[in-house]
Amino acid sequence: MMDRSKALYDYLANVRASYPRLSAGRFAGNFDCALFAAGWVNALTGSDPSTNWRGRYQSFDQGRALLADHGHASLGDLAASHLIEVDGWALSAPGDIAVLSEDGHDAFGIIGGPQIHVLTPRRLDYVHLARAVRVFRP
Repeated sequence: MMDRSKALYDYLANVRASYPRLSAGRFAGNFDCALFAAGWVNALTGSDPSTNWRGRYQSFDQGRALLADHGHASLGDLAASHLIEVDGWALSAPGDIAVLSEDGHDAFGIIGGPQIHVLTPRRLDYVHLARAVRVFRP
């Protein structure tokens, strides 16, 4: 069985090392929170849930429209179609996917213990675990 904590450490180290190159292009559709979370799911499971999404939108509004075109009202609904929902952040484990609400929209992060690793246009950052409004287990 894969050690999720070690795998998460390695994934985050790779994101940090690659981030200047990844963020040099546009953020939305290139390497945003959805693709950050999808990359983690791919690293963990070998299945990339973003295959049909990557590079198909150039702004967050376009991304939300693409979600709606595929029957998803939000990123949380998209996650629910691929992953198992955990009943609240208190039952979360390192490596689970968190949905946060940011400016009235969903955003993804990866739970790393008492914090959620989040991607911003400038860097990898973290917020407190209590910010999670939904949690999914890859």
